[in-house]
Amino acid sequence: MEFLAYFIKSNYAILYKSVEILAALTGIFLLRKYKQDLAAKLFIFFLIYVNLIETIGSYPRLIKKNEDLFWIKDLLNNTVFYNNFWWYSLTWTIGSSLFYSIYFSKVLKSKRLKLIVKRVTSVLILIQIVLYIFKFNTFMSDSITEINLIQLTLIMFVTSVYFIELINSDAITTFYRSLSFYIATAAFVFIIIQTPLDFYQNYYNSKDDNFVILNRIVRLFSIMFMYLMYTIGLIVSKPEIEK
Repeated sequence: MEFLAYFIKSNYAILYKSVEILAALTGIFLLRKYKQDLAAKLFIFFLIYVNLIETIGSYPRLIKKNEDLFWIKDLLNNTVFYNNFWWYSLTWTIGSSLFYSIYFSKVLKSKRLKLIVKRVTSVLILIQIVLYIFKFNTFMSDSITEINLIQLTLIMFVTSVYFIELINSDAITTFYRSLSFYIATAAFVFIIIQTPLDFYQNYYNSKDDNFVILNRIVRLFSIMFMYLMYTIGLIVSKPEIEK
């Protein structure tokens, strides 16, 4: 256990970044395969987008560890840009919420379910924006638990709607060839694991080594599971051409 904890602590960023890059590169390599599948292409562009926001969002770590960039660190010190909470709140929390909602709106067959997803998404995104306004100072300096939970709720909702439609359709017989199934499964499992961690984030104690280790292990394996599932899905699935 001690070796595993040390290994994950030493290689955490490399491990999760590797699976993110793997999924994006797989998508780029298979882009021609999905050239007539609009939803799949949207997903591949989302994977590229995730890598971009992760790369840009790593700037605090770079300027704090690289002596040649200490002048930037001093310049940003005591400003909202010294940390990257605001960046991930805008690009990931809202960005991923919008993506999954748009994606599943495209792959759902039922017009009624499409409408429900669009309305629920509009309400929850609006609540997120209102929370950002009323908690602006927190938004610029820290993550906001309520907003993260809304994001998780929205993603869980749209994936659940997809599963309900899948179970009640003939497509259930060939689910293993559908990219949407792999995306929904990966996102749903990720959310189920991440929600308790985000809920208890306010009680996070960096001095409790056991909690820190457990938190890192759970987060890492949930991230790796999600992106590896995305990668497998891109490889084995058949393009779905809209009629």
